[in-house]
Amino acid sequence: MHGRVNNIKMEDHSLIMIVSALVTALGIKEIWQIIKQKIDINAKKNEKQEQRADTIYTDQIEQLTNKISQLEVKIDELIKENLHLKVKIVKMEARLVKNATSKVSTKRHRDEKS
Repeated sequence: MHGRVNNIKMEDHSLIMIVSALVTALGIKEIWQIIKQKIDINAKKNEKQEQRADTIYTDQIEQLTNKISQLEVKIDELIKENLHLKVKIVKMEARLVKNATSKVSTKRHRDEKS
């Protein structure tokens, strides 16, 4: 009987070793799955952050492009307005010169008569 008890203990020991090996193997696999899931989640978070950053940059570029276009339109308007003002100034100068010439010639004509 003692031999049989030793044999059962050996079988139990082998069984315990096999179960331990299976648990260890399954545990490592499960741990790897958890680690892999964590890596995948972090990768997805990073990807979403990059997409958000890209979206923000794209929005900023669009806003700046729109502002530049508006400024270009305003600059064109100011250039046209400046041109019109220059034309008005030239016309006013011409009138002033004409009036001054007319007054000088009238005054000379009066002085000559006197």
